[in-house]
Order: sequence, then C-alpha cells, then structure tokens
Amino acid sequence: MTLYHGSKKIIERPSTDMIHYACGFGQGFYLTPDEERAKEYAVSIGQDGYVSTYNVDLDKYDVLDLTSDEYSPLNWAALLASNRSIDAFSIEALSAKRYLIDNYTPQGSYDVVVGCRCDGVYTRVATDFINGKLSYRALRRMINVGETQYAIISEEVLDDLQFVGAEFVSSAANYPKKDFNYCKKLDGYNKRLNAAARDGDEYIGDIMKEER
Repeated sequence: MTLYHGSKKIIERPSTDMIHYACGFGQGFYLTPDEERAKEYAVSIGQDGYVSTYNVDLDKYDVLDLTSDEYSPLNWAALLASNRSIDAFSIEALSAKRYLIDNYTPQGSYDVVVGCRCDGVYTRVATDFINGKLSYRALRRMINVGETQYAIISEEVLDDLQFVGAEFVSSAANYPKKDFNYCKKLDGYNKRLNAAARDGDEYIGDIMKEER
C-alpha cells in the first residue's frame, strides 16, 4: 500500500525516534493513506513543507487495526490515555481513566497500529469522554468520521518502507485548507458535545457500573 507523511522536510529514512513527544499510539512514525491530508500536516503558518511517499507491504507484520470490528472506541480511548496526557478533573474521572487503561488497552506486541488520528480535537474527545461529558454514542460517532492514521512502531517495518519520492507543499496554498478543516471538525465536535442527551445514552460511569 501507499502511505504519506507530511512534515517540514523530506524524510527518506524515517525512524521511530523522530517523534519526541507522546503520540496517541505510542512512539512511532505516523503516516496517512490520504495524500491531501498529508499536505495539510506538512505546513504551518508561513512554513512550507513536503509530503514524503512510501510503499510498504503490511501483510507480513503484526497490525493492530483499531478500525476493525474486533475493537471498540473504548480500546482507542484506552490506548490514547496510555500514551498521552489526558486530564482527569475529578476522582471519578481518574477512576474512569484507570479503568479504561487497565481493561481496554490492547495487549500484545504490534509492529503497526491503525486507527482514528489523535490530533488536538480527538485528544479533547478522549478527555471529555473520560470526564463524563461525552456519551459513548457520540464517542463512537466521532471515531467513525475521524481520519485514519498508521503508526509504524517497529524498526523492522521502518526499514521495509520504500521511499518513492517527495513533493513540495506550499503553506500559502494549503494552510488555509488545513485551518478551515480543523475549525470545521472542532465546530462539528462542539455541536455533538452540546447536543441534548438521547434516551439510552451511556457515559463512562454507566459502562463501569454495568461491567462490575
């Protein structure tokens, strides 16, 4: 398959230690199957960038696919809470965070993790869910409409990435689109967060009570 990475420079030989902060799926090299999204990731205000393109065969590796029916949004939230700083604003939220990490963090050793992209909006999604502000139904909906990302965790897969080439990306041409899409996503999330609860909506506290 073909995957893309947007950044300030061309990356011919990526490595997991190129990521120096806590990412949602752990220390790794993050890519997207969407070239247009990669162009947005490549730029910031006044800063041009590049989209590096790679081919790789993932069939021979252990892939944790959080988009498959085997996993639920709770697995995604647990993995995110394990790898990023998710604020818990009450004792109940601290208990919910620990509950998710202990019971829903996917187990095993994986070479690649596939799932909903953990950007700023989605860190807030996980935070609001853990703090009891977002229903499970709304969490599932947000995950379903989110952007898919691939996190290459193992050096073996990184060594197997075939660098195809790179394309220059103009900030002037692509940053307005990036800003628009981010604001649209944030606005859509705020509307879901502030929408009236539906009959049968469950929150993390309800899930914890049912499963105990």
